[in-house]
Amino acid sequence: MKSTLQIFVLAFAVILLNSQESYSQVSAGAGMAFGSDIEQVGVQADLHYRLVNQPAFSFGGGFIYYFPKDDHNFIEANINGAYHFYEEFMFKSYLYTGLNYARSKLDFNNGSVSDSALGLNLGIGAEYDFGRLLAFGDLKYVISDFDQAVFSVGLRWPF
Repeated sequence: MKSTLQIFVLAFAVILLNSQESYSQVSAGAGMAFGSDIEQVGVQADLHYRLVNQPAFSFGGGFIYYFPKDDHNFIEANINGAYHFYEEFMFKSYLYTGLNYARSKLDFNNGSVSDSALGLNLGIGAEYDFGRLLAFGDLKYVISDFDQAVFSVGLRWPF
């Protein structure tokens, strides 16, 4: 039964991805982020897969490394799904939600303390299409043990 279910899911995924092949877009991005609670600036990298249909959905994941401040190291990884609710000319807006994994490490003279948490992302974002380059800005709130708002900006390259 388990192998039959796996074969069914694989076949469904192949059919879905093949039928959307000419209507999809993959983009890789890089940017800067700021976490409001930890008050640290970081760099981010992400990868998105967009299905261009009505309504338009995209899926993606990303990683943010915050620059250490006062011996405090913080990283986060995200997996999100977005709904593109506005597209006019070269401007696009979207709402997204997803999972967040964050890890905090505080160094002391004779050791360190680490903590990690799973959370939920709730956010809004926008993209502006410059042709071979997409500028983006996102504002999300992470609901977890590390509750905070995160603002990020950057560029994405579609391929």
